[in-house]
Amino acid sequence: MTIGGIRFTLQRCDILFVLIHGGGTTFTLAERQALRRRASLVVLALLSLLLAAILAGPWSVRRYWSARSANPVRRGMARARELGCFSCHGDLGRSGIKDPGIRDLEVPAWGGVSMMYVSNAEDVRKYLLNGSTPKVDSRVGSTGGSPRAAIAMPSFRDVLRGSDEEDLVAAFMVLSEMAAPPADSPAGSGYQTAKTWGCFSCHGAGGSGGLPNPGSLTGFIPGWYGDDFKDLVRGRKEFDLWIQEGGIPRLAKNPLAARFIRRQRIQMPHYRNLEPEQRDQLWAYTGWLAKTGGGSAP
Repeated sequence: MTIGGIRFTLQRCDILFVLIHGGGTTFTLAERQALRRRASLVVLALLSLLLAAILAGPWSVRRYWSARSANPVRRGMARARELGCFSCHGDLGRSGIKDPGIRDLEVPAWGGVSMMYVSNAEDVRKYLLNGSTPKVDSRVGSTGGSPRAAIAMPSFRDVLRGSDEEDLVAAFMVLSEMAAPPADSPAGSGYQTAKTWGCFSCHGAGGSGGLPNPGSLTGFIPGWYGDDFKDLVRGRKEFDLWIQEGGIPRLAKNPLAARFIRRQRIQMPHYRNLEPEQRDQLWAYTGWLAKTGGGSAP
């Protein structure tokens, strides 16, 4: 019998059961035949478990990294997509759809919501749970937005579970740019540099990470804070190399890491054009992210 390139003979099955039952045991012919059958079943079971482990390996690794690197902003964006928030407010809340109830009226983008209806995280929470805020009610005289609008903001109070409320608020605060470092600080300048060069298009809103990267070890692009960033960049020197050269020598020298880096479809480009001061500011921004949990706890 040959399984997985290994030939198992009756003698090997005999040896297996001698090891299991002891070398001093004497078996009849019928007992030996029964033991051989049992040995074959044991070997098949062990090889089946090994094959299942091999096949589930990549999936298990990605599930592990996805859970280990999760953060409120990343979870909130995923949940907002599931709840249909971006169906009205546009992809990632960037631009709302037109409302047929009023001419030239659009469902506000999340940045527009922050200007018109909400001023802080508590307002966002009320808007999410009730479909309105005191600020909205005072503008139109009743709950539910403009009386002529055909598209009304619904209440999500009854469909939220677990950490949904906190995650959605965190995602809104970052996507609307209500959660950002002070503009006149080094971290604020780093934030603007990251926006200018499109860093968040790959590394997620505000550097939250999680966008797909086929072929990579984790299956996604790392964020700029949390466990995946700590594993990727170990200190300022490696951060500078990562920005300037698009890679880190420590990982390039690791055979397993290098293999997955070569395989991943989205490669980190080099930014040798950035001045040292800009790298200082980007590093300051990653510090702000680490301190505030990506802006979810400013």
